[in-house]
Amino acid sequence: MSFTKARSFVVCAGAVAFLLAAGPATAGADVRPMEAVSDCNFNLDWPHKSGHVAGNVTSNGVINCNSAKKYLGVETYLYRETNPGYFKLVAQNSAVNNSGRGSYVNAAAALPCVNARYRATAEFLMVEGNDARHERSHVTQIVTVTC
Repeated sequence: MSFTKARSFVVCAGAVAFLLAAGPATAGADVRPMEAVSDCNFNLDWPHKSGHVAGNVTSNGVINCNSAKKYLGVETYLYRETNPGYFKLVAQNSAVNNSGRGSYVNAAAALPCVNARYRATAEFLMVEGNDARHERSHVTQIVTVTC
């Protein structure tokens, strides 16, 4: 899977301006944690303290379908505010299911927790048996995570 990644972004007067490594992948994405596509749900968790790994902050991108798909892929990116209004990419993860029989895939971006404001993005790709492609970009709101 090769989606274009936003490496960092800056929040200016309530708007989001992305500084992209290349391409427009998440630049126009709406804040949209969950979306139904075909018989699948594309979901991006808001950044939060991990319930699975103590001391981590995480965001999980998930595709969950009611029927088998030809290909499922997700890339999840977690950003932390390093200076007021400036968010830096601090964790990323990706996963694919290209078995032709898959109905679920997830990728959690996680790292040791630091008290800060975070935001997550995800790139989703689902290919149905008839080769119909569904690509989406999701972005969470900025949230404060207290470790």
